[in-house]
Amino acid sequence: MNSRIKFRMLFYFMLFNSIGFTQIVQTIPISWSNDTLNGVFFEKTAMHLPVRFLDDTTYYYFQLDTGSEESFFYSGNLMKPETLNLLNKSDTIQTSIGKLHFAKLETQKMMNENGRIYCGTIGSDFFDAKIVEIDYLNQEIHILPSYSSKNYKLDSLKLSFGRPIISIQTPTNNYDFMFDTGSSLFELWTSKKLWKKMKEPNGEVLEFPINSWGILNSAYRANVRSSITCMHSEVEIQTIWYNSNKQFAKEFKSIDIAGIIGNKSFLNQILLIDFQNMKIGLKK
Repeated sequence: MNSRIKFRMLFYFMLFNSIGFTQIVQTIPISWSNDTLNGVFFEKTAMHLPVRFLDDTTYYYFQLDTGSEESFFYSGNLMKPETLNLLNKSDTIQTSIGKLHFAKLETQKMMNENGRIYCGTIGSDFFDAKIVEIDYLNQEIHILPSYSSKNYKLDSLKLSFGRPIISIQTPTNNYDFMFDTGSSLFELWTSKKLWKKMKEPNGEVLEFPINSWGILNSAYRANVRSSITCMHSEVEIQTIWYNSNKQFAKEFKSIDIAGIIGNKSFLNQILLIDFQNMKIGLKK
């Protein structure tokens, strides 16, 4: 065997062994959209991930919604016929961000806006058994193979039907709020009863019309009491909301949560959700 062949064999042996032991971080960029409610402009109200499918160079945008147990694609024909056919033929499909299990949501329509096709929702099922870092600062999501716990302030992770729970502390109680990336507009959203306890007693209350379950209701926003804390006071929460539609309070009660917490309080943070070892925390 000549020296060139020996060198190439040694090179490939070293390469394949280094690949085998290299831990790869998968990075998914975050795309934000904004909204206006009652004449008030709100930034970063929805978080979307760009996704490509086999033999299709188009990026399709899916809203990341950890408040949903499942992932969905919407009705409509804005996707390429071959890709839409793949989705209709199989409920599990390989994508640029990994394997996704899709159900079809007939009530929601695909939408083409500013040259982007929004065509579905990625739910908490995508993160099952994964270590997920949401880097709000750099607008990226990292799927980690492992991490050093010394780099994070960690707590135990609780789940509600596969969806992450974040504890909110008052001077007398702890309350479980579901972490819902699909509700970026709200910092805290709860029942009217708890809203009255947590809001500043004499603070200004703002009313906003909001559509929920096809019905126009009123949402109310107030400043939260300074004594309300989250994640060892590392997360700043300024406002708390409730909706006049009593169905929300019933839904919260049915899944044993006090309400939901959205993205807004974490926009200056890097949040780790470890579904493997059941830990949640912030990067130091």
